[in-house]
Amino acid sequence: MPFALNWGIMATGHIAKRFARDLLTDPLVRNTDDVRHRIVAVASSTSKEKAQGFCVEVGAPLGEVATYSSYQGLVADSAVDIVYIATPVSHHFQNAMLALEAGKHVLCEKTLTVTPAQTEKLISTARAKGRFLMEAVWTRFFP
Repeated sequence: MPFALNWGIMATGHIAKRFARDLLTDPLVRNTDDVRHRIVAVASSTSKEKAQGFCVEVGAPLGEVATYSSYQGLVADSAVDIVYIATPVSHHFQNAMLALEAGKHVLCEKTLTVTPAQTEKLISTARAKGRFLMEAVWTRFFP
């Protein structure tokens, strides 16, 4: 059985859609058979319906994906292993902290934060919690 990584998608904009579609691509296309990515939750800051519409648009199995109208609901979901943060840069710090404090691993769109002090705080929190934290770089994550 391949390792399965369960993703929560925080925000429903254009970049999040591109990332989600890539997660849903069959790993065999890349000659990979030891890992599988699943989208298990999606959150919009405005409405559950927007999160549901996101699932339909990217082809995520709506009946298998929890949808939330708040980011707190997303990070509280025990099925989520890692949160992909695609919110505006001005909100990256607070959203990454929310996910880390909830015990989630984090992949955050660039730019990770707006100040070095915020970045240092995220790194120290991730280390203290034993969580993975990474800034997403499109050339790495959109092969």
